[in-house]
Amino acid sequence: MELYKKITEKIRHECISMHVPGHKNNTIGYLSDLDWRYDMTEIEGLDDLHDPADVLSRLNADIATKYEGYKAQLMVNGTTNGIISAIYALSQAHERFIVIRGAHKSVYHGLGLTGSSYREMALEEIYSNDINPGDVVIITYPTYTGECFDIENAIHHIHSLGGLVLTDEAHGAHLDIAEGFPSSSMKFDSDITIQSYHKMLPALTMASVIFVRDVKLYESIMKYINYFETSSPSYLVMLSIEQAHAFYRNYSADEFFRKRSLMIEILEREGLQVNEQDDPAKILLKHKDMTPFMLHDVFTAHYIYPEMVTDEGVLFCLPLFHAQDRYPFSLLIDRIGKVEFRARKLEPAEAEVDILEGRRCVKTIVPYPPGIPLVHENEVITQAHLKSIKHYLYNHVRIEGIKYNLQYYSNEDNQ
Repeated sequence: MELYKKITEKIRHECISMHVPGHKNNTIGYLSDLDWRYDMTEIEGLDDLHDPADVLSRLNADIATKYEGYKAQLMVNGTTNGIISAIYALSQAHERFIVIRGAHKSVYHGLGLTGSSYREMALEEIYSNDINPGDVVIITYPTYTGECFDIENAIHHIHSLGGLVLTDEAHGAHLDIAEGFPSSSMKFDSDITIQSYHKMLPALTMASVIFVRDVKLYESIMKYINYFETSSPSYLVMLSIEQAHAFYRNYSADEFFRKRSLMIEILEREGLQVNEQDDPAKILLKHKDMTPFMLHDVFTAHYIYPEMVTDEGVLFCLPLFHAQDRYPFSLLIDRIGKVEFRARKLEPAEAEVDILEGRRCVKTIVPYPPGIPLVHENEVITQAHLKSIKHYLYNHVRIEGIKYNLQYYSNEDNQ
């Protein structure tokens, strides 16, 4: 029971969540209202997620009213399921995809599985490059660090040229929740938008919703969702989506902004640089005497767990504080006050990766989180790639795919 032991150790140490999921170790929202007895299946009266006609159909319809003009579908396999299903459906009628840089690995998985042609570009390049009628532009909004941009103008421009917009809004299920939060791409008629309810709202992990404007496209996407999604969907996950949707509808942000301001004030008093992101639920932290990786190590040593660390800083995903929440805010402030924010030696994690230079990547290399590919499958691994890989490895950043590539070429060289 090693996994059980690991998780219960975290609970025993009263680990403080500054990461997803949005229920923050069941301290935000009302997941305690759920009961293990609710883990049911498609018995009489509970409908069928793959062909909803009763209670799940009505729940989909209720969630669809979040933004005018959309059809919605609950998903229990996460936003990855929605992205891959949407790409499959779109690939039947659309020849070219344009991927705005910073996309999640699931986008490339979908494109690879369908054999679709795609081109990567920065967002600003859509205004100076030809977008053809029927092109599908895939945009990540907001970014993983909570940055937003002029999504309204981007969507309008793409639509004016006859293109479609698929928005990976995994980190945006809470957008428009209250005044002071940015607007969703659905405010501006994104054709397909997929939200991870579990990331920032208080829902169980894997709880997501796909929103589609066109009914015919919705039906086409549903075909592939039914292909890829489990045929035994979790009613606990679906219940948590229903609950998170009610939380969203009834949310008051007064407590959130009060505690957020107090937290920022305390962090700055301790000498940290706090970069407030466009999404107020995300902040990036730095310290003049420490690398972000040292700072991350300091927080985790005090059982404060950030969402991720990059050269940009340490990312905190703030709880959506509310009246009567159970988040250990006082304990967090107490622990921050006990931290010595000074440079410390990190034991570097070294790996011999030079054998990969000039080789074809046989499995995508992805620092995780956030899950944005560094080297794509079949791409040649360059010296610049290796410099980044060594930097990540030195600072103990998890990199998916690196072990596989090393083993592959070590075995090949030994044959």
